[in-house]
Amino acid sequence: MKKFLLKKCLVTLGLYLFFTVIIPFPVAGNNIVAKASSIKEEQNAIKLNVKSKSLVKDTTYALKIYNISDSHKVSYKSASTSIATVDNTGVITAVDFGTAIITVTVKDGLKTTAALECEITVGPPAISIKLIKSEVTLPVGGKTSLTAILKPNNTVEEAKFSSNDSTIANVSIGGRITAKTTGVTYVFASIGNGKYDMCKVTVTEKNNNTNTE
Repeated sequence: MKKFLLKKCLVTLGLYLFFTVIIPFPVAGNNIVAKASSIKEEQNAIKLNVKSKSLVKDTTYALKIYNISDSHKVSYKSASTSIATVDNTGVITAVDFGTAIITVTVKDGLKTTAALECEITVGPPAISIKLIKSEVTLPVGGKTSLTAILKPNNTVEEAKFSSNDSTIANVSIGGRITAKTTGVTYVFASIGNGKYDMCKVTVTEKNNNTNTE
């Protein structure tokens, strides 16, 4: 009988050690605190506004750094100054075709707080632009996307979209049209040399049987 009780106690102790030491149970609340802390740290982390950027030759672009304080000292360096240069305020100048890495170093005293990189691709400008759609019809609240074909094919330039009347239909930076009120307007897509193409946008009442893309 004593041996049986001793054996039972040893088994119980073994199970207790197994579940508490080898496979510990999570403590309620710990996971939530850890996740919240991780999110906060990520939000407060020093970072650049972009990790990569395409630029047309002879244009400039200003890098921005988030979450730095007055005690931080920031320095910029280009790995290929023949392709892209950067000044001490973070303004990048596209010099020639190719790819260059811009390194941004953030120091607090003698300690390096962050070392960030941005890949810059320098390419040719566009010489022509053509929209795939010349006319669209949308119900109020409807949406569709415009696609612009730019030439040459290796251009890094992006089309700039604008609406002639944003109260009827507005357009996003990427060419996404949103119908607002009934009427007719035009959406333009342009490039740096002044050339453009346009799309007629007709907005109808919601109860019309018009497809929304």
